[in-house]
Amino acid sequence: MEWDDLRHFLAVARTGSLREAARALKASAATVGRHIESLETRLAARLFEHRSTGYVLTEIGRSVMVRAEEAEAAVLAAEREVEGIDTRLSGKVRVATTDDIAAMVIVPALPAFHQRHPDIEVEITARLDLSSLTRRDADIALRTVRPEKGDLLMRRIGAVDLAVYASRGYAAAHGLRGGPVDFAGLEIVTWLEELATLRGGAWFAEHAADSAVVLRVNTTRLIYEACRAGLGLAILPCFGADADPDLVCVVPPADVRSVDAWVVMHRDLAQTARVRAVADLLVSLGPSLGRSAPACAPADEGWH
Repeated sequence: MEWDDLRHFLAVARTGSLREAARALKASAATVGRHIESLETRLAARLFEHRSTGYVLTEIGRSVMVRAEEAEAAVLAAEREVEGIDTRLSGKVRVATTDDIAAMVIVPALPAFHQRHPDIEVEITARLDLSSLTRRDADIALRTVRPEKGDLLMRRIGAVDLAVYASRGYAAAHGLRGGPVDFAGLEIVTWLEELATLRGGAWFAEHAADSAVVLRVNTTRLIYEACRAGLGLAILPCFGADADPDLVCVVPPADVRSVDAWVVMHRDLAQTARVRAVADLLVSLGPSLGRSAPACAPADEGWH
């Protein structure tokens, strides 16, 4: 079997769509389809059922996927081993994080980083799910969920403080002037139901059960903009909302929650110079994620 065929097969198996697989592989849907046909011809077996909902693996397809993932792991391990001895401060580094951390914390720090390392090209993929570092969806991740598996190096760099905010107009119209908040009769902006456990979603479910949900979204930036527009209350990270003159904090983070922030990378890439340079940048941004820098900085937990 050709590795290129298997690579396209895995993309379709994981996305259930030729179009989404093509987008992930930066190819055309026709090209992806040809690789699937080539693999099915070589194996003389049908690997997918074409349903109205997308491409679904057949029983044989599921067996092939196990072997394809083993081949993928071997190929990527070889790539990481080669890159792990790369001492050049040049090349591409892909970072996975959320859109608000990317826009409000990382991007403002990139001009100074580019001056120091002009030959390092940073790519940012903003997504809510946990990008797979093993599959090389990203080289480094800055996330608020600690990974539980994989040959990864991780480092806690601080915490993201979350609080309840409203636009100044909404706060004035509803008499929100500080003090306890009666959520009955108020509106909230929150996550889609399938994302309800993210960040402050569970807090709203517990404390604002009597509030009307006026909007559900799937990105942090949409929650932010809906709150600024005056649609209702929203749980936002303090690193962005505190600096916005159009927003006021109505429930402080001490009464909502803080979530640990982690920088994570594959162990094989830890000594790659360009990856380490970007990792050091992300670590340095840890204090920017909280409401304010602690009076006494916590002990450096280091990489583990």
